[in-house]
Amino acid sequence: MKRRIEEWTITKLLKETPRISFPEYQREKLLWSPEKKALLIDTILEDIDIPKLYFNQTADGNYEVVDGQQRLWAIWEYFGEDYTYKTKKFSELTRAQQERIKDYELQITIFEDADDSYLRKLFVRLQIALLLVSGEKLHALTGAMKDLVFRKLVSHKFIKALDISPKRFSKQTLCAQICINTFMRKKVGTFATTRFENLQHFFQEYAQPKGKDKEFFETMSQRITLVLDELWKVFDRKANDLTNRSYILSIYLFFDELLGERDELPKNEGKQFVEFTSVLWQRLKGEAKKGFERTNKEVYTFSTFLNSAPTEKYQIDNRHQALAQHYEHFKKTGKIKGD
Repeated sequence: MKRRIEEWTITKLLKETPRISFPEYQREKLLWSPEKKALLIDTILEDIDIPKLYFNQTADGNYEVVDGQQRLWAIWEYFGEDYTYKTKKFSELTRAQQERIKDYELQITIFEDADDSYLRKLFVRLQIALLLVSGEKLHALTGAMKDLVFRKLVSHKFIKALDISPKRFSKQTLCAQICINTFMRKKVGTFATTRFENLQHFFQEYAQPKGKDKEFFETMSQRITLVLDELWKVFDRKANDLTNRSYILSIYLFFDELLGERDELPKNEGKQFVEFTSVLWQRLKGEAKKGFERTNKEVYTFSTFLNSAPTEKYQIDNRHQALAQHYEHFKKTGKIKGD
């Protein structure tokens, strides 16, 4: 079996259409909505790359599509006037737009007479490709905030010690969530929603800070580093016991508030805080295992704040308030509230 990569213009694709077929393991051809098909046409007109196609060239010189069926049908059907792009069919576009589409180049990986089992395995692998998550999208950005999160903070001892998977920039996402909430709380006194769109805007806002924004950026960067230093001091290797990103974010935000204007917590207070976070986490896991037999409403409620819409501003605030109440109760009784 041989493999090569070719660049085909859409004009060439249209010419080769009679020689292109689809094996039986392919999905039905009409799965994309008209809106999604129109988006592909827009992508082509904007000269933005689309994922490459995969063909198998058989012994008779024809092509079987391994991956790319939906994109191919979207192209063919637009030339067939089966749907519109911005209310216009292909024939209603300007001559320049028509030529731009025809000249657009598709990247195609072509196998020569590969065996059926290999092609089926390849097809399945291509279909289960993961969508990009927030961390992967943020990694594509640039600027001062991106550097702070992806270079400095993620390499901090406390962050490195956390038992969070390093895959798909999960720790970087946590650092981004820490930053946006630290900045927002200082700036306007509230927490922030941490969906990708919010983080992206935040990264862009501090991509090249100048003047007062730069001073604020540097001040907040120093504050975050100080809080992480103190967290590492009180947790040390016990940071490895922390596994839930939403819980860790709330621990950070509460510890930041607890620290206040102090440079460090008294040793006994730090030890008590670590014990509290550990006991609460064990209780959260314990109640979760009980299912409908759960006995502590306070702990169960806190659990919903962690698991239901955890990136929303209101849930971060709910967790913060609940954590404060649980901590005050723990300091007085040595127990978790509701036990």
